[in-house]
Amino acid sequence: MKEKDKFVDNISSIFNRYSGKEELENEIKKLQSRMIELELDVRTANIRYEKSTESEKKAIASKQEAEEKLKAAEVRLRTMEHELEKQRTDASGELSFTRVDQFSKTRTEEFLLSLSSLRSPSGSLLTVNVAAGEQLIDLKDHEVIMERIDSETLALIEKVVSSSGFVLFYSPDHLVNEMIIPPLPVEKSYWVAGDSFSTGGVTESLNRELSVCVLVAHAGESFVGYSLDMEEFDSFQVIKSSVKAKHAKGGFSQRRFERLRDEDIAHHIDKVKSSLKDMFEEFRGSIDYLFIAGDLQLGKEITENVPIDIKQIFSSSDIRIEKHNISDILTQLLVCRRYRF
Repeated sequence: MKEKDKFVDNISSIFNRYSGKEELENEIKKLQSRMIELELDVRTANIRYEKSTESEKKAIASKQEAEEKLKAAEVRLRTMEHELEKQRTDASGELSFTRVDQFSKTRTEEFLLSLSSLRSPSGSLLTVNVAAGEQLIDLKDHEVIMERIDSETLALIEKVVSSSGFVLFYSPDHLVNEMIIPPLPVEKSYWVAGDSFSTGGVTESLNRELSVCVLVAHAGESFVGYSLDMEEFDSFQVIKSSVKAKHAKGGFSQRRFERLRDEDIAHHIDKVKSSLKDMFEEFRGSIDYLFIAGDLQLGKEITENVPIDIKQIFSSSDIRIEKHNISDILTQLLVCRRYRF
């Protein structure tokens, strides 16, 4: 009995997080009441059977009828659970952010300053920090967080891919519902509710004094650079190789062409890997992070088996190498992604 009640309650709890489905919720509640009645019928039939052998057949028939109805109710409940899950999945696929922006360091600091000025006497402003490589479920007391945040926001959070973690700023009245993806990894997962948002963590991260190595990988032209302060490159190299463009035709000629192209790319990988190793050797002990951008799969192949013990950050920025404006590469790497729900 208790397990069935818990089962039904869980379904009702999931359902309550999605608006516009009151009819399905009412059906679940009716089934819950009906199942309780049926279980009482089963219990009554057992008591009758135990008390009177004269009504044995009648008691057995009543018990069987009640058990059949109970099984039918359970099947219906499982069907409704499946329908509810399908509706949840479909609704999640239709959700989208109202805005997605890329903020420079200066613009991000202005944005955070505006957020920090907001006040809520009820202490309901929620700041959630999720570290790189972790999820909401990894937070301490994550059940409390999941109850405070609406289901649509939770579904949208799952859509965002970030190698550096994220920071969520959320108010229950939806006056503020924003997420920031910082360029540097969020180092600690925690959440806090108060009369203002906790923006200090992101601000401190943006102003950290770090030395970084940068790899922008593209077939045929890649970039390797080192910056002592993330302001300008102190050393860099653009590595070029002759890599054939993709073949549009089919047949044997295409297979041969693609094989030659793969050989060109392998040669390019070797050249970039050699330059990267030289840079690591030159600035050994002074590199805090390695940023990898451009063709991320190619970047992974370049850094494969390179003996380094440096934290890697994979950037989603579509960075192109412009010789006349090399410093712009750092600017593009250090942007914050902002999502408005």
